[in-house]
Amino acid sequence: MSQTGTISSLASLPSPRTPAPDGDVFTTDQWDILFSIVEVFIPCIPSSQVDAAVSELKPYLPEDASEETARAYLSEDATKSDAFRDAVVRKFKLHVPPSDVQGLAFVLSLFNTRLGSYLLTGYTTPIHKQDLETRTKIVCQWSRARLPLLRAIYRSLNGLARQVWLATSTSLPRLLDFPATPKHIERNPSYEFKFHDFTSPSTSTTLSADVVIVGSGCGAGVVASHLSRAGLKCIVLEKSYHFPSTHFPMSHGDSGEHLLENGGMIVSDDASMGILAGSTFGGGGTINWSASLQPPYAVRQEWASDGLAHFVGPDYQDCLDTICERMGVAKSTDLEALGKIEHNFANQTLLEGSRRLGLDVRIVPQNTGSKRHFCGYCTHGCAGATKQGPANCWFPDAATHGAQFIEGCWVEEVTFADQQPGATTRTATGVKATWTSRDRATARQLTISAKRVVISAGTLQSPLVLLRSGLKNPHIGSHLHLHPTNTVWATWPHRTNPWEGAILTAAMTGLDNLDGHHHGVKVEVICSTPGLGLLTVPFRAHKSLPLALDSAAPARGPLASAVEYRVNAAKHAFSTGFVCIARDADTGRVYLDPKDASRRRPRIAYTPSARDCRSILEGVVAGLRIAFTMGAVELEPNHPEATRWVRPSSSSSSTTTTTTSRTAHDDDQTSFDNWIADLRRLGFSAPDPCTAGSAHQMGSCRMSGSAASGVVDARGRVWGTDGLYVADASVFPSASGVNPMVSTMGMAEWISRGIVRELSEAR
Repeated sequence: MSQTGTISSLASLPSPRTPAPDGDVFTTDQWDILFSIVEVFIPCIPSSQVDAAVSELKPYLPEDASEETARAYLSEDATKSDAFRDAVVRKFKLHVPPSDVQGLAFVLSLFNTRLGSYLLTGYTTPIHKQDLETRTKIVCQWSRARLPLLRAIYRSLNGLARQVWLATSTSLPRLLDFPATPKHIERNPSYEFKFHDFTSPSTSTTLSADVVIVGSGCGAGVVASHLSRAGLKCIVLEKSYHFPSTHFPMSHGDSGEHLLENGGMIVSDDASMGILAGSTFGGGGTINWSASLQPPYAVRQEWASDGLAHFVGPDYQDCLDTICERMGVAKSTDLEALGKIEHNFANQTLLEGSRRLGLDVRIVPQNTGSKRHFCGYCTHGCAGATKQGPANCWFPDAATHGAQFIEGCWVEEVTFADQQPGATTRTATGVKATWTSRDRATARQLTISAKRVVISAGTLQSPLVLLRSGLKNPHIGSHLHLHPTNTVWATWPHRTNPWEGAILTAAMTGLDNLDGHHHGVKVEVICSTPGLGLLTVPFRAHKSLPLALDSAAPARGPLASAVEYRVNAAKHAFSTGFVCIARDADTGRVYLDPKDASRRRPRIAYTPSARDCRSILEGVVAGLRIAFTMGAVELEPNHPEATRWVRPSSSSSSTTTTTTSRTAHDDDQTSFDNWIADLRRLGFSAPDPCTAGSAHQMGSCRMSGSAASGVVDARGRVWGTDGLYVADASVFPSASGVNPMVSTMGMAEWISRGIVRELSEAR
């Protein structure tokens, strides 16, 4: 039964975080140096610059806010905040690879020597003993440094500083009038799962099943449901933990800790990519944005060309249709159902702006059981239990049919039967795993035997399970696709509250085949809760550099970069964001961190290629054109070298006539066209000067027609093994080109049908 009431009575239950380990990763001096660098990105704005900033912010203040609210926001000193400092310390203790911590510690110590300081900053005085203005000039120059180390430090600490500030700031939500509890919240109870508990020493740690499923994401949910319905005993293992809907939506900080891989802090080896991946019960299905698109036929033809003809056959289409029907996803031909989807302002803008420009655009079906779902916070968990992902649809069905669940269960390896002399295949017999209680106080070793083992741990973790299990196929972890993204932000003359309404209900598809091989870009709407959205608003270092270094962008003083970012963030309630998602032609790889003794941490070697960056740039330009066409007064790509465009006529106070209106329109168009030309000259390249994001990971255990070109066969069976399968987005032969949830579930349904058939034939 749904619940309505006062906002306070509908607030999410707290989700406490487990304490970080004791001890320290840096010395006192090293911490002082680190925080002195971090402060550059989120400083207390000096009083001499506050008045001008407040004046710029006045039109964007909530009706009941005073200038003092803006002054308090601008004067917030994050690095003096215990919450901020504790969160940074926690990041380094829990989420930064130890080898990276050691490397940074060495560099921080260099800063504290006269020679090291001079080589790294140009001054013999250590950076933490410099004033803020001098530190700002030093750090901003690192964005263009010849030394790759300094550029990498700049990128990493820039992202860290703003991520933690957005999660811990108390003044920003007040300034934006952003409610912790959604205005349109509707609470519904979620399914009450029962999880194995091994706290008692007398509880057996040896279990058996017909099928053990590693992971609990979109692939795992479909597999568990299908196999349980077929009468097979299934045990589902999830390394993270379950949270009922009463805890949703979580705060930005809590959702990072409880719902995302590595605390929401995954970066590629060269820091060119920031990656979001689910790590909770339900996996990516708990945090995704409800978009439910079937893989395009052109992509399926590409997949079929490698000896995988089923992708263009009716049986695979039936798999896709079956899972969509289960989740209440409207068919692409059901115009009545699609017409009932409510669009917030950002999605309305994308639909109409694309239409006006002649760009193909479509309504995106939702996995919400045909129900209204006006929730913009869903990436932090669905309070209404409306989103029909694994935790709300597939696993309740599996539980009803006898499936069992273990949370806090990290799989060390797949076990195999002793191999007979001369045998060329290995037969999977189960898994070895470590169970850890929710309070992290108890850990026990588990042995689970099974007739079939299905790895559905996700694209970043599934290859690691196979590697830890001793499999040597060189394709394991390779062919990684990430759908690299960039964002476009628009400011409007009216309040938009971009965090309200269904997140992603429209997609511009007119540029998804830029090379003749169906590699291109789509433009969609981004989740715009401040903690996520504002992380993609750029910090422009060039604003603080001397004019000699950047004559095209006059500086407003040494702290201009920080002032600009803080002011732009304060306009968020009047903004909309588009995300430009490239179907990447080129790939990277995921591998075991060689310096991680636990062998748990994935490392990612991926840099967006030049041709994929060109696709991203075309998407950015299209997104900007759409927003311009619809009347945005300010435009901003996530490009650290670009300028923010301001519509000339938006500041005009002249009396409006037909002539002046036409002239103003012409002036706006000319200004915009010149700005776009400048942006094209800058281009888009990563890791310098740009970075890209990813919320879609695919292909690291790709399906192939032969063992020579992939990891699993057409039925998801791992080449060279019996009884071992992979069923998640890692088996995609290449990038899906659309939000991958439905493609993942379709794969899992296809693979599950094969498992049932094989076990039936074996009886």
